[in-house]
Amino acid sequence: MAPIGKDTLGKIVELANAVPQEYRQKCFELLLSRVLQDAGAPAPAAPPAAQATAASKAHPKFVLPIDVRALLSQYGVDEAVLWKCFHAEDGELRPIYKLATHKKAQAQIEHALMMALESAMSNGQFQVVVEALRERCSEHKCYDRANFMHILKRNAGLFKKIGADPLVLSSDGKAALAELLESLSA
Repeated sequence: MAPIGKDTLGKIVELANAVPQEYRQKCFELLLSRVLQDAGAPAPAAPPAAQATAASKAHPKFVLPIDVRALLSQYGVDEAVLWKCFHAEDGELRPIYKLATHKKAQAQIEHALMMALESAMSNGQFQVVVEALRERCSEHKCYDRANFMHILKRNAGLFKKIGADPLVLSSDGKAALAELLESLSA
């Protein structure tokens, strides 16, 4: 095994510094791991992405769609967070998360985000059916009949189009979902 030269390490640092701040460490780890692999050295401790793959092996009959994996990767969310929020067995998925908020409007939006994730884990589409959202909010005592649609309209940026059914998450909605997952994992 040949040692890694200063030039190679310098190039890795240069490449990692060329990406946005929130992705630098991940980029550096991946590039270094690849160079070490090519040099025949044992790879450093498994990066979070490898740990996520190990987490998915805990649910061998449930395969995450690539769009869900892409979301996790894009926002640096560990896949293990999903398994704290959902139970998968024999290809079926059930929510087991508990939202921390007691504000009806915030809970409604958080349920919409989590239901969109649940849909994406099942069929690859980050979407939520409005009537199903109403039912979930009723079950969890956060349904505000008078303001239900107003709350969705006030948070229109989270969805591609309000008034459409199902509601499809926008890129801002996916970012909000990633933040919610991080808060649920704490």
